[in-house]
Amino acid sequence: MYRMLMWLVERPWFFWTVRSLFLVYAKVAHALTSRGKDHVPREGGLVLAVNHFSILDPPMMGVSVPREISFMAKKELFENPGLRLIWRGLHAFPVDREGNDVSAIKEALRRLKAGRAVGVFIQGTRNASDAEALDGASYLAQRAGVPLLPAGIWREGRRYRVAFGTPIEVPGRDRAAIREATDATVRQVNALLPSHTRILPPSRPADGTDVDKDA
Repeated sequence: MYRMLMWLVERPWFFWTVRSLFLVYAKVAHALTSRGKDHVPREGGLVLAVNHFSILDPPMMGVSVPREISFMAKKELFENPGLRLIWRGLHAFPVDREGNDVSAIKEALRRLKAGRAVGVFIQGTRNASDAEALDGASYLAQRAGVPLLPAGIWREGRRYRVAFGTPIEVPGRDRAAIREATDATVRQVNALLPSHTRILPPSRPADGTDVDKDA
């Protein structure tokens, strides 16, 4: 029975039906608006790097992106069988936030190399003020050879707002390019966000050797 349900929710109609219904809810209940959609590549692999402050960020961002997108989501959301069905149907996949989750990285790279879009919350957790940006999104974009697109999401009262920046290329295989891409992403995201919601740039050790392969 569970396998049959999994098969059903993994059909394309489930994703697009849920997306359409949530878009109506977002417009009516939260007056969702977005800008900069013309910056979003309509095809090919893409890493969307976005800030994270609300439990509604994934669906609000998901219905704002003018293409199908998969989000990395904390593994705890997949522990309940019923919820696991829904997240799978919405193309989300789990990540262990306590360490470098190799399986999640491999799954993200597989999807990116297949020409799909993957959403990554660059702070690694839901936090509006004091969580630093991490290097995971830049790392994935470099390894998969796809653009990195900064995006911002925030709330004004009950109203949700989304804005997209411009794509960033992450060349080569070196860590310096990853760090530079993350810094550029933070600058773009903060330029999109209201001043009181801006995120912190990553802290770096003196030798600059770290790269967080988070999600």
